[in-house]
Amino acid sequence: MNEESAFRRRIAAIKRESGFTLIEMMVVMVLLGILTAAFADTFSAAVNRSSQVQNQNIAMTEVSAALNQFVADFRAASYGDGTTTPIITYSANSLSFYSPDRILPYYHMRRITYSVQGASLIRQVTTSTNTSQTGPPWNGVSSNTGPTSTLFSGLTNPTTIFQYCGQNTAEMALAPTNPTSPQPITWQCNAPSTTDLVNTVVVNVAIEGNPTTVTYNYGAVATLRSSANQAETNGQTGASS
Repeated sequence: MNEESAFRRRIAAIKRESGFTLIEMMVVMVLLGILTAAFADTFSAAVNRSSQVQNQNIAMTEVSAALNQFVADFRAASYGDGTTTPIITYSANSLSFYSPDRILPYYHMRRITYSVQGASLIRQVTTSTNTSQTGPPWNGVSSNTGPTSTLFSGLTNPTTIFQYCGQNTAEMALAPTNPTSPQPITWQCNAPSTTDLVNTVVVNVAIEGNPTTVTYNYGAVATLRSSANQAETNGQTGASS
């Protein structure tokens, strides 16, 4: 009899359809909501950080390549005669100069212009129609007519990327720390008054990242090798970011 009663009780327990109470379900749902929100914030922060790192790597690659190209072009700037200044025009956001190509024994003269258009840095190269072993005259480089290429975009300081230092002026030095400036390194020197006194260019570019609140700073310093703008060769280059 006792065994039969126990069996019936087990059958009744199996058939019972009772489950969680409403209060228990609400508590579980609240806890799941808190955990889901915390996970979503963590995942979103990880995705944003990964995107920032990726954008910075892309910007670093593009800008570093562009600055290295500028340094190589400017250090080799020359009109080919040792007396004529290779600098054509210069401003805070544009620079034009002559620089021969590297094809020997007969080489072309190139008129190279770096300029800011909108938020992009543009490089334009106009090549002479003639070649020479000894120097000028050069044909076809009296104006900018050559093809252009966009080196990188996203400039946040498009009006002030170039700074110039000249021969027979105060030596270039680090500027005093400016706590309000986003630039990690700034330079100061006396600006030259004419193109024939320009012998060093400081480039400082600020690139807007994604999200737009992130800004990356890059820089380079290039000094002419040409004897036309300086008494001796004392080139120096560098970069900061």
